[in-house]
Amino acid sequence: MKRGLSELNGLDYEITIIGSGPAGISLALGLSKKGKKVLLLEAGEYGYTDRSQQVYNGKIIGPYPSITSTRLRFFGGTSNHWAGYCRPLDDIDFEKFPISKADIEPYLPEASNILEIKGKFNSDLPLNNEFKQIEFQFSPPVRFGQKYRKHIEDSSLIDFSLNANVLNIREGLNTGTAEYLEVADENSEIHKIAVNKLVIACGGIENNRLLLWSQHLNKRLFSGLKIGNNWMEHPHFTTGQIIANYPEIYKFLDTSSKYSFNKWLFLGPTKTMMKREGIGNAGIILYIHQSSDNSSRIKQLIKDILCIAPSYGRKLAALANEGLICSVTVRMAWEQKPRDENRVELDFDSKDKYGVPRVKLVWKYYQDDKRTAKICMEKLGDFFLKKDIGRVGVLPYIDINDDEIPNEYNFFNGHHMGGTPMGESDSNGVVDSNLKVFNTDNVWVAGSSVFTEGGHANPTLSIVQFSLRLADHLS
Repeated sequence: MKRGLSELNGLDYEITIIGSGPAGISLALGLSKKGKKVLLLEAGEYGYTDRSQQVYNGKIIGPYPSITSTRLRFFGGTSNHWAGYCRPLDDIDFEKFPISKADIEPYLPEASNILEIKGKFNSDLPLNNEFKQIEFQFSPPVRFGQKYRKHIEDSSLIDFSLNANVLNIREGLNTGTAEYLEVADENSEIHKIAVNKLVIACGGIENNRLLLWSQHLNKRLFSGLKIGNNWMEHPHFTTGQIIANYPEIYKFLDTSSKYSFNKWLFLGPTKTMMKREGIGNAGIILYIHQSSDNSSRIKQLIKDILCIAPSYGRKLAALANEGLICSVTVRMAWEQKPRDENRVELDFDSKDKYGVPRVKLVWKYYQDDKRTAKICMEKLGDFFLKKDIGRVGVLPYIDINDDEIPNEYNFFNGHHMGGTPMGESDSNGVVDSNLKVFNTDNVWVAGSSVFTEGGHANPTLSIVQFSLRLADHLS
């Protein structure tokens, strides 16, 4: 049921959730199924408004293009511009988590139902010891605000408020207890909302901001926690070009719908290769252009190869004359290892209209971040050479020993992860294995900010799995 903030005085909720994105709504749905009375607070309205979105403005120290356009501040959160790619994290991605993949695997069926995908990701196809074709599934995509609006409006167990701008979390007399929230409505009137159990589900940047500001205001609550560090993004870049024999390339690559979408084929490094080479995880996208689609590009690639390997270049030229050549654009989304230098801070020199310091994102790529892409491209070149189905060209920035990745090759940003990672203790994390904030009695965090490592997969499916697991824990 929808309620105004002034209607909440005197009402008692077992669990209060801040944020109505995939994490918050999945958690509310899971809790209501178990008979729990829930309050869901959304800072925005049903739809996009500039007035609400401007609160997300912030400062960037580094090459990140935008922290405003990559997240949305209205009902349904950033699912409102999610592309729908779904894949769970791999086993290897959990090596630094205090839990294993097996701990969230039971929630895959329910998460798949929420996202309207088939689930059962068990079809990765080995190509050799170094590569496998990997499976993605595609949500329509689900817009959480649209899909679940009526359900939440009609629910007797979920109350929700729009234009509920949570400014901070205030401590009680007991050490480690959150007692109430200060929440501003659309007229900037401040309301105090008492909480029993509190879940912060505001997104991969805003979770950090709210916790950092609340840490600053309170004497004990959140004291000593390293909030904001180890923030991560998935680098998404074009990394090279392949000229390949057509249709021989399809003898070695499966083009069924499990491994392809709209001419895209998805590959990834095997665990064996990642361990041997000391690299992170990666999703490699091969976009195949037939000769008729990209003839000028193919001609230029053949000219380049003729200068380096004349005999092979002549072979390609002959094949091209018969229409038996294709070019392949290689794009990659790969894992960025967590590091303290990449972090979310508060910008005390700039405040939003509610007086809360805006976000300052301190972030960059490091040479070590490029190494995963470099090794994957080198091994991909070996694979095509050994199979004699083509030659791989690597973009020059991959081989340069510096921290720079030219933005002209960037094709996406928007996977905000880390800052409140899961850990064994407050020395290496902000939340524990059940997502409860260390040294607190009644505060939990949901969403991709709890990721200890990011893998390469789009985080939405995992976010929903973690939220459903949290619903079980809180019940």
